[in-house]
Amino acid sequence: MSDQGLKESVSGSAASWIVRGRTGAALQASEKVVSFIPPAGESPRATEEVRSSPKSPRDWSTAIDLIQEASEAIRISEERATELEGHLRQITAEASEEMRRLEAHIAAGEQRLLKAEERIRRAEARAEEAEAWLVRLHDAVIGAFRRPPAVITVDRASDAADEEETTTQQTSD
Repeated sequence: MSDQGLKESVSGSAASWIVRGRTGAALQASEKVVSFIPPAGESPRATEEVRSSPKSPRDWSTAIDLIQEASEAIRISEERATELEGHLRQITAEASEEMRRLEAHIAAGEQRLLKAEERIRRAEARAEEAEAWLVRLHDAVIGAFRRPPAVITVDRASDAADEEETTTQQTSD
């Protein structure tokens, strides 16, 4: 994790760096804010005049410290970017592996679905054939055991009754 962050100011292209600061946390006593904006009420020319004035001593050690802190901030930012890139590669690899696993799972499911559909088609064909045979069997049974309709006339009715009595008497003897 980085101990330094970049803070953008509201005005134009001006920016401030929070050196030795933590992102999102309040500044501590040991942290410095390096600003590229002249103090309020002071013009940029006035600041340049103070810097270039032969009467003002230049503080080279402060400039070197600022450069070192800026380079440290850049180095930490680069390390963080490298760390994030590695993490991104890891997440991408895991996501790719998960996609391959899910695609294989989907392909297996599709194969099972195709097999199930084929079994359904075969079962429906067998059911239709069985129904056809049942209709044939039903027709054969009904046709074989059906009596032809009896047409009985009045004269024949008395003859049929006489025959039954004769048959009954013969069986009882």
